[in-house]
Amino acid sequence: MSNQTETKTVIEVYDPAMCCSTGVCGPDVDDSLADFANDVKWLKSQGVEVMRYNLGQEPEAFKACTPVLTRLQNEGSDVLPIILVNGEIVSEGGYPDRTTLMSWIGLNTSNGSQDAQTTEAQSAEPFYSDKVDILVAIGASIAAGCETCLKSHFVRGRKAGLTNQEMTQAMQTGLNIRQVPISQIVELSNKLLGVEPRPTNGCAPGGGCC
Repeated sequence: MSNQTETKTVIEVYDPAMCCSTGVCGPDVDDSLADFANDVKWLKSQGVEVMRYNLGQEPEAFKACTPVLTRLQNEGSDVLPIILVNGEIVSEGGYPDRTTLMSWIGLNTSNGSQDAQTTEAQSAEPFYSDKVDILVAIGASIAAGCETCLKSHFVRGRKAGLTNQEMTQAMQTGLNIRQVPISQIVELSNKLLGVEPRPTNGCAPGGGCC
């Protein structure tokens, strides 16, 4: 039987701008992002509600969260990712390991080998079991113009059993987004965040474009 938290825990992750919902794109994947994506799946299996927001795709979520918006306006995008547990900021500027996550949700980090083996096995589970994430990633890859990302997520979609029709719809969504001039996206992002326009190289506020 898996450990469950006694009270509902909500974790909110405010990510920097990334080309997909987890940042796990293309052949050169950041190990910390890959580990954290697996840890998020594990957290959900423990009854923890986890919500992730991508600055490049969901700037309105940053504006709606006063503590996050304040930190972003005062410190800039280097403060991301910002992580909140039940509405309180607990981490900034990096992704925590599983031991830290366990302490946040009140799980004993020294339960012995059984817990260690369970979490290790869960870490080894592939990302592509979440079909929704893959479809979002496919659309985001096209919107970002990232060929290697699209190829990677397309293969994941095949392995996950996604149909051609499902992936075609995701691709069309990405194409629709890509046809919107980047200047309009940047202008809207700045407006939503209340950030004064600054010269950019085409990346949305926060940088981190692939």
